[in-house]
Amino acid sequence: MKRLLTAFLILVINVSLLAACSGTPASQDASSSPEVPSPTDLTTGGSPANGAADDFENIATIDIVIEALQNPDEWVVIDVRTAEEYDGKSWLPNAFGSGRLKGSVNVDRELVFDSDGELLPHDELASLYEFIGDRKAIVYCHGGLRSAFIRDILVDLGFDTWHYSGSWVDWSWAASIASDYPSDVVLSLTEEWTDNEGEI
Repeated sequence: MKRLLTAFLILVINVSLLAACSGTPASQDASSSPEVPSPTDLTTGGSPANGAADDFENIATIDIVIEALQNPDEWVVIDVRTAEEYDGKSWLPNAFGSGRLKGSVNVDRELVFDSDGELLPHDELASLYEFIGDRKAIVYCHGGLRSAFIRDILVDLGFDTWHYSGSWVDWSWAASIASDYPSDVVLSLTEEWTDNEGEI
């Protein structure tokens, strides 16, 4: 019953995040981007669309992510966005800027599929993520959908995996001048950062 309830909640969260994590990345002119819900709850680690996600085990808050980035011998942070998003060249709607978490490893979510769109065999998936070793892993994307999918794969592979459900939307809010969050530490742990000054 617990497994069925968990699967149902994951489905609900994934459906609600679909809009945030699909589509073509927006250009840096975000004036046409849709308005995002109030970011007041973003620093708890959940995106506005998935507050219920904090009920799951191994949900990483922004403070846990900061700790992980500062302790790379114990943690690895995996960015599952596209290379363009990771390099700060584009971002999807609802972000407060472009960039990446400092020291994160980019493994695009699409790399887990073969040329026919089928999930890679277990041994190939294990090889793709062997760099994790015995460290704990945190996965993030733009709004939590792509990374939730990868988290499930990594858990199945036996890795101690945490999900930063707020993902880049949460982090970019904390880094932005639009935020009341003490962003000095967030900015120091952000690479390729371009602040869109709250114009989402």
